[in-house]
Amino acid sequence: MTTRPPLLLIGTLVLGLAACGHRGDPLPPLRRTPPAPLDFHLAQRGSQLELRATAPAASVDGVPLPAVSIEFVHGEGRRDLDKTGARVLVKAVPGAAVTTTLPAPAAGTLVRATARSLAGGRRSTRTLTLALVTQPPLEPPRELQARLTDEGIALAWLGLRPKEIPPPLLPTAPALPGRLPPTPGSTSATPGAPGATPAANPPAAPPPSPAPAASGGPPKPEEPTKVEAPAPPPRRRSGFSVYRRAANGKYVEPLEGEPLDRRTFTDPQAPLGVQVCYVVRAVGSTEPLIESAASNEVCAERRDITPPAAPTGLAVLPRPGGLELLWSPSPEEDLAGYRVYRASGRGEPERLAELLPAQASFLDENAKKGVSYRYTLTAFDKAGNESGRSDPVEATLP
Repeated sequence: MTTRPPLLLIGTLVLGLAACGHRGDPLPPLRRTPPAPLDFHLAQRGSQLELRATAPAASVDGVPLPAVSIEFVHGEGRRDLDKTGARVLVKAVPGAAVTTTLPAPAAGTLVRATARSLAGGRRSTRTLTLALVTQPPLEPPRELQARLTDEGIALAWLGLRPKEIPPPLLPTAPALPGRLPPTPGSTSATPGAPGATPAANPPAAPPPSPAPAASGGPPKPEEPTKVEAPAPPPRRRSGFSVYRRAANGKYVEPLEGEPLDRRTFTDPQAPLGVQVCYVVRAVGSTEPLIESAASNEVCAERRDITPPAAPTGLAVLPRPGGLELLWSPSPEEDLAGYRVYRASGRGEPERLAELLPAQASFLDENAKKGVSYRYTLTAFDKAGNESGRSDPVEATLP
């Protein structure tokens, strides 16, 4: 007689088999705390202090932030910013840069500032604290002008190039009790007892004499002489910085990596067919950034003003129906066509025809027999720029 297992036992076995699949430990919830702002800057521009930072777009665990604000904390001297610093809260678009300006205190004042992100009631850690010593406002450049050239938009201005402003000398932290500063050349960082003196450096041991080569073995090759690369030139810290913006944009970063030592600049990267605007600032220091107020603003639209090359290979042959002009096709990429000019005697050349770019010949059916004509040819591009004239060719229809 077969005994059937009870239904309760069967159910327990089924649940046990279903539960044996490994799912892993449960993951902790994603943190929504925002990270600290990026690209934090403290600068003096004219008589204003400028605080700028880029808001984070996601939390420390990558959760997108729907809204975020930047809290700038600033103060004068070396007082604790958390306790005595003034706070400015600026709403920001996640991932975008925000800027706030403050009146600069009297020249010679040490200013320190930091920033943090706020989102959803959570606060990030602070950025590094930046510092600068305020300076008398620098004289801004003046009479900025812009003109179009073949290379781009050329700028020129007037103004004095400022002297370089040295970085601020901040007081260093005092030495800890019972710890002496290391002497030059010492390699030990072990703290000593009060009043102790660092041990003298042991005399350098003489270099070991080279071991004799084994008899009959090949001579040991000499090590190549190491040639040290020349040190890069120091970066220029004072001069002029050029800023560009689109019609509805803002001035953010200078076009050059370091200040210019001249009062001219050509922008070859200005987009074609778009109006852009420029200002120039005098720079006394780049770290920290201390600039003048902006010069007058000039705006220009870059256009193609470079004409194509003049056509070559022009020749004229008599035909039964008139005088035929032949030439070498132009290799210009933006070629829009050709213009044929004709003159007779001492007269001025007159436009005879305007041809499509695919044409490389033209028949002058109006040429009269026995009259000496002088022909020239030009090329023009899609922007309307016309080349110089080709070498003239004279011909007479017999």
